[in-house]
Amino acid sequence: MFLPFISPFISRSLTSIVIDVPRGASPMLPPILTTLSTLSPDIREIQIERLYHGPSTEEASSQLLMQCNPYRLRKYNVDSPVSPSALRHIIQLPSLEEFWLVVGSFQLPDPLPIVVFPSLRLLDVEYSGDPTWLKLLPAIENPVLASVFVECSGSDVARFVEAFQLTMTGCGMHERLQEFRVRSQDEFKITPQTIACTSSFKSLTSLKVLSECSPTVCHTFELTDDDIDLLTKAMPRLESLAIGEEPCGVPSQITFKSLYNISRRCPRLTTLQIHFNPTLFVTKVDTDSEFGDVALGLPDLKTSPFDLCSVTTIDVGNIPLPPESNTSYIMALGLLGVFPRLEKLEYDDGDWEDIDDLIGVCRRMGRFAFGKA
Repeated sequence: MFLPFISPFISRSLTSIVIDVPRGASPMLPPILTTLSTLSPDIREIQIERLYHGPSTEEASSQLLMQCNPYRLRKYNVDSPVSPSALRHIIQLPSLEEFWLVVGSFQLPDPLPIVVFPSLRLLDVEYSGDPTWLKLLPAIENPVLASVFVECSGSDVARFVEAFQLTMTGCGMHERLQEFRVRSQDEFKITPQTIACTSSFKSLTSLKVLSECSPTVCHTFELTDDDIDLLTKAMPRLESLAIGEEPCGVPSQITFKSLYNISRRCPRLTTLQIHFNPTLFVTKVDTDSEFGDVALGLPDLKTSPFDLCSVTTIDVGNIPLPPESNTSYIMALGLLGVFPRLEKLEYDDGDWEDIDDLIGVCRRMGRFAFGKA
């Protein structure tokens, strides 16, 4: 909603508001925030993004939070820190289901209330440096908190993931965590240790570890088939998996073997984003005239095509392709063999266009998949 036009829409009947703040417009928000709960006493969902983090915004956000009807507020996703008193207030709200915790200088309520976030389902945290907020997690005893999203500085990611894993397993929350996302506006390496830490969350349906590669550095380069093997064995319920941002042009160590393991071990998967290297598969097929079992490096494929995952779109970005003349044909059939419901590729490198076209042709001709029914 564009700021000059907000006021006419704020009324007593308003129950939900989403504001994406234009750059430079944050100073206009505090007066609106401080009156929102008065003008709309039944407000239940508030989402305000890209706020300037300053004293006036923090004060206004805290005031808004304290004035909202505590029995009506369901979602408070506001890009601003709140005061210690406002934090103590919000963690006790009986109906709050989603909260965006923006950590400035975090002060844990002392003592903590007896009941902490009794109805919270999703906790979205943005912090830098100080992980003290993690001490909130063991105090959350409700059975419905299933989603945790975190954004921190790139230099803090490795320490955070390790501390988060220890905290979650220590209080038993790792068993019910269903969605976990960690990202940063800075670059950071996604290492085997990062994947090993997430493998404790065996009930996950969504895992996203997001770091954008530079033109010359792939931040998932250290990952191998062994790491994906560990991940897929640990998380059979995955429906969405993203390791890294859009695939870059640096060759990966992850091969087609990992793609097959993802598909057969995570049959509910519908969304996939991962860096992989097609060269070994294409070279093996092109050189030895092998297709399927041997080329994948898996001598005994027994998974029925009907038991493979339901991924329909894969983002291949700028993944480099080998120069063999049969590459497009081999890749199209290879990807359809691993992902029999695949419909299209999303790509930046134009070399993938022919493969995308062939996938469409093969889909129209009939299904094709590895495995023995």
